[in-house]
Amino acid sequence: MSHFTQVKTAITNVTQLKKALKAMGHTVVEGENGAAVEVRGFFEESQTADFKILTSTKYDIGFKQSVDGSYEVLGDWELLPKVSGIEQEEFHKSLRREYAKQVVLGIAQDRGYEVQCHETENGTEMVVSQW
Repeated sequence: MSHFTQVKTAITNVTQLKKALKAMGHTVVEGENGAAVEVRGFFEESQTADFKILTSTKYDIGFKQSVDGSYEVLGDWELLPKVSGIEQEEFHKSLRREYAKQVVLGIAQDRGYEVQCHETENGTEMVVSQW
């Protein structure tokens, strides 16, 4: 039996969300002309989402905008970690971190700042400057 889980996030900027997912190495799949996409789960059960990312398996991870404008992450997390190695907690943590980085980069670049990023053992260190 499939076990889809929807997790609410504070993510609201779809452009930065997609950039974050791509920066994490995922392929973003969207429906034609804004149509919903099918998010595949166990026993070929599925749910619909606004867009999804592919995993190395037949399971997907979907993203669906809720009524308040934030995005929910949905997937069949019961078996996904076992077959793909993608753990739900770690995925959400990495996504939040990369999304925050993309939002800061976007705002800084829009305002004409130069951004330098350095990866450290504690995460990403960003230096924002303007000359």
